[in-house]
Amino acid sequence: MDGGGMRGLYTATVLETVAQHYAARRGIETLDVGKAFDLLTGTSTGGILAAALAAGVPLSGIISLYREDGPKIFTDPMPSGWRLPLWLIRNRKKAANSNAHLKMALEGFFGSETLKDLFERRRVRLCIPAVHAEHHLSKVFKTPHLERLTRDRNYRLADVCLATSAAPVYLPLAQFTHPDNPALSQTFADGGLWANNPVLVGLVEALEIVGDTRRSIEILSVGTCPVPEGGVIMPGHGDWGLGHWKVGAKVAALAMNSQAYGHASMAKLLADRFTALGQVVNVVRLDSPPRSPEQMKHMTLDGSLPEALHALTQAAVQDAEAAIRQSDGGGVPTAVATMLNDLFMKAPEYQKPSEEP
Repeated sequence: MDGGGMRGLYTATVLETVAQHYAARRGIETLDVGKAFDLLTGTSTGGILAAALAAGVPLSGIISLYREDGPKIFTDPMPSGWRLPLWLIRNRKKAANSNAHLKMALEGFFGSETLKDLFERRRVRLCIPAVHAEHHLSKVFKTPHLERLTRDRNYRLADVCLATSAAPVYLPLAQFTHPDNPALSQTFADGGLWANNPVLVGLVEALEIVGDTRRSIEILSVGTCPVPEGGVIMPGHGDWGLGHWKVGAKVAALAMNSQAYGHASMAKLLADRFTALGQVVNVVRLDSPPRSPEQMKHMTLDGSLPEALHALTQAAVQDAEAAIRQSDGGGVPTAVATMLNDLFMKAPEYQKPSEEP
């Protein structure tokens, strides 16, 4: 699941709409979507989604996080036009928004549960990308689902989610002590800086998990309805200053969008090559078609106004229903239809925490 701030509402609503459809087909109330997967990986807002699904949080609860807590997290969204210089001046020495409410919401979801606790309780593997801000090194937080994976076992889920979603300019860097060494303070930045689309993180981890068993690898990759970026750049007009780059915010968007596209392309190419060599890898991308300019102007990383929530929800339901029609229709099944049927027809029924074995 990709990063994208408030656009995680789109991802959660797509999954919820599809899950409700399959639950109705099967005559049950709700699906445990997290347990439909052997491995979940997500970046930034997708990391919060992945962790919540792995932990057994219902999708309806995740959607409430965006709807109810989103406006309290993104209290100062980036404007456009003449208001932008004022916004830049106001936030020149700090992030635009505090992460205090996000931290409180994450601790409400996860409490003090660690990656080790999660895996022992649910047996769902989890990989969450972030960045070591002090050292400029990539980081993937992992549950101890392989014998050698012990370094991250005591990190709290709430801290991991705060780390992966620490979007520069928009939110402060995430700082907390190392769980095994309280004297060591650590600082993390958003995982979207290097893996906004974490499909390659998932593929590499899956290859290690299956080892030489040649068990097939099926990957469902879900986007966040990103806003089309870019524009017309005339010859001789490439000397951009701080204002044009929005003091770094536009640089981050350029990096995240370009590497997300590149990772998706590389994943498809690798899947074809691995399959040709006898290790079956299938990657299916649930992406969104282009939206109108009126719709897309609301679908920003930090857009939490009612219009933004409505636009994201409407787009998600529309795209989910398009995917459902593929799975319900006659004729030759599409790759999307096959993937959704395999996942959601086998997903276990959701049980309240007190009912879990």
